[in-house]
Amino acid sequence: MGSDDAKAARSSPQVESLLNALLAQAQDHGVLIFGLDRRILWASPSAEVILGRTSAELMGLRSADLFVDEDVQLGIPEQEIDVARSRGSAEDDRWSRRPDGSRFWATGMSYALRDAQGKLIGYGKIMQNRTDWKLRQETIANRLQAVTALDEQKNVMISTLAHELRNPLAPLMNAAHMLRQGMATDYPIRLIERQVDFIRRLVDDLLEATRLSVGKVQLKRERLVLQEVIAASVETVRPLLDQHAHRLELLPTPGPIHVDGDPIRLQQVFSNLLTNAAKYTKDKGTVWIKVATEDREAVVRVEDNGVGIPADMLLEIFELFAQVQTPVSNGGLGIGLSLVKELVNLHGGTVQANSDGVGLGSEFIVRLPLAGSGN
Repeated sequence: MGSDDAKAARSSPQVESLLNALLAQAQDHGVLIFGLDRRILWASPSAEVILGRTSAELMGLRSADLFVDEDVQLGIPEQEIDVARSRGSAEDDRWSRRPDGSRFWATGMSYALRDAQGKLIGYGKIMQNRTDWKLRQETIANRLQAVTALDEQKNVMISTLAHELRNPLAPLMNAAHMLRQGMATDYPIRLIERQVDFIRRLVDDLLEATRLSVGKVQLKRERLVLQEVIAASVETVRPLLDQHAHRLELLPTPGPIHVDGDPIRLQQVFSNLLTNAAKYTKDKGTVWIKVATEDREAVVRVEDNGVGIPADMLLEIFELFAQVQTPVSNGGLGIGLSLVKELVNLHGGTVQANSDGVGLGSEFIVRLPLAGSGN
C-alpha cells in the first residue's frame, strides 16, 4: 500500500468510526485536547467521567484548572507544558480535582502536538484515574512506616529495659560486699530489699502491659467507695512521696462516691498516677488529689507542680514506652500511664492529661461511671 493509500485509510469513515468507538469505550482513559492558549478544545466522554464535568463545562477551562491548589502555587501546570514542548511529552502523575472538591490520582502523559512541518499547534493529555492504585501504595507505605516505628520502639524499649535492669546491680553488689565484710547493721538487707522490689515492679509492669495488649485482663468488679481505693493508693506511694519530701493534699469530698470496679486494678490506676506525679516533681513539691462527681461520673484529678508536659506530648503520653525526657524523673520504661489508660478503659471510663507547658505542672483527670449509672 502506497503512502497516499495509507493516508486515505487513516482518514476513512471506518477508521474515524473505530476511533470514536475507542474513545467512547475506553472509559478508564480520558483524552483532552488543548489549544495553544492551553484551554480545553475537546474532551472524550471518559474524560468527562474522570473529571466530573460535562463537555460544556470543560470547554474553555485552562489546564491549570484541573490541578490542585498546591500544585498551581508551585507552578506545576506551566512546568508540565514546558517539558512537553521541549521534549515532546511530559509524564503526569499527581492529584487532580473535581468541581465538588474531591480529588483523584491521575496518571498519564501530556503531549506537544505539532503539524507535519513541526509547528506547534496545541497540546494533548491522556489520563487515567488510578486513585485505587495510589491508595494501595499509601496503605503499604503507612504499614511500612508503622512497622519501622514499631521496630524502633522495640529497640528503644530493649535499650531502656537493659539500662533499668542494670541500675540495681551496683547497689546489690555493694550490699553483697557489706555482708561479706560482716557488717552488723541491717542496711545491706534493706538495700537488697529495695532493689529487688524495684526489679519486681519493673517485671510486673511489663507482664501487665503484655496481658492487657492481648486482652487477658479480667476485672473482678464489686461495689466500691472510691475514696477508700484512693486512700489505699496513697499508702502504696507514701514512701516515694516522703522520699522526695512532697506534700500531698487530698481535698475533702462531701460524702462517699460509689463505683463498680476492680479494687486492685483501680488502685493500680491511682498508684501509677501518684507515682508519676512524685517522679516528675522536684523535691518538696506538692501533689493534689481532688475527687468529685459530675453528672453520672466520678471524677478524680491528680495534679502536681512539677515539670509539666510539652504540648506535643499530650496526645502521646499514654502510649506504651512514651516518656517525657527530663532530668527530674528517675527513669522507667514509660509503661505506667499506658496501664492507666487501658485499665480505665476497661472500667468504661476515660483519662486525659492537661498541662500549660514545661515547668507548669500537670493534671491527670480520670472519669469513671458512678455505680448504677448503667454504663
